[in-house]
Amino acid sequence: ARAGKPTQSAKKGADEAPDELALEIKQRMQKYKRDMDSGDGDGGSSGKKVRSAKERAAVAHARKRQAEAAEAAARSEVLLTETGGYLEAEGMERTYKFTQKQIADNVDISSAGKIFDLKLEDFGPYAIDYSADGRRLLLGGRKGHLATVDWRNTQLGCEIHVRETVRDVCWLHNESLFAVAQKKYAYIYDHTGAEVHCLRKHEEPTALGFLRHHFLLASTGMTGRVVYQDVTEGKVVGEHRSGVGPAHVLRVNPYNAVVHVGHGNGTVTLWAPQQSLPLAKLLCHRGPVQAVAVDGVHLATSGLDGRVKVWDVRALKELHEYVTARPAQSLDISQRGLLAAGCGPHVVVWKDAL
Repeated sequence: ARAGKPTQSAKKGADEAPDELALEIKQRMQKYKRDMDSGDGDGGSSGKKVRSAKERAAVAHARKRQAEAAEAAARSEVLLTETGGYLEAEGMERTYKFTQKQIADNVDISSAGKIFDLKLEDFGPYAIDYSADGRRLLLGGRKGHLATVDWRNTQLGCEIHVRETVRDVCWLHNESLFAVAQKKYAYIYDHTGAEVHCLRKHEEPTALGFLRHHFLLASTGMTGRVVYQDVTEGKVVGEHRSGVGPAHVLRVNPYNAVVHVGHGNGTVTLWAPQQSLPLAKLLCHRGPVQAVAVDGVHLATSGLDGRVKVWDVRALKELHEYVTARPAQSLDISQRGLLAAGCGPHVVVWKDAL
């Protein structure tokens, strides 16, 4: 083409590109803003409601830094060109008909090397937990089978049979110790499978959770109590009665270490070690709560009423509600924001469900 003045279409394209980029950055900033949009109409950055001029300037400066951090995080996201892989069906296809071999043949070598299969048919159903670095897998069969596996190398760490009902398992601060909720008490074992402690304060436990930054083991069970125990000194730092009967669901919020407990009357209560009463109580379902998952901002719950609900834990209000073919027995939220629900023999993964 002959050099000369740019055409009208070229000018239009050059003007639209920055606008599209700015719009995308603005959209991505929404999830990093937190509470910056609360307050006055200009995003709450001026602090007009603060009486002191000095404090007003400090609030404005803090708001400005938050806005800059949110914009920087959004811009770094735009530069990340890699996207997570999803299993998407086309036309009349169904994702549940795809086999593991088909998936392994169509992904990269690194992802294909992570696929492994465990056939544990004798002592199930199993409760599982991954270590903090995601390398070690802890398995606990309902009929007493316990095992630790390095899933990257498919190497067995230890394997024992306690000859007692096992309801839940949980790694502690590292891979050398793990806790097991057995029929009568909770027990702690080391990496060789040797019994280290019997925690008699945790009576008839059904669910365990570990507060990683506080070194506290939390449990709930048939007695309906929520018990916190310091695993360094062995002290019980909190023992609270829920007053609503046995509980079978317990999850720890990884962002603020608040324990979420699901009850048989459809409520979910939030607990802290030093508070004798729940921090909050949510009526989530018309039947018993079956599973709970929390990622810091969102709380996902499922009940026997066949509903899966997503809540905002900051405002304590319901955001979304979904219906499953059968009640979801387990829930989890991935780091990419995917919501997985275990419904009978199937696992359903939802994108953009939050």
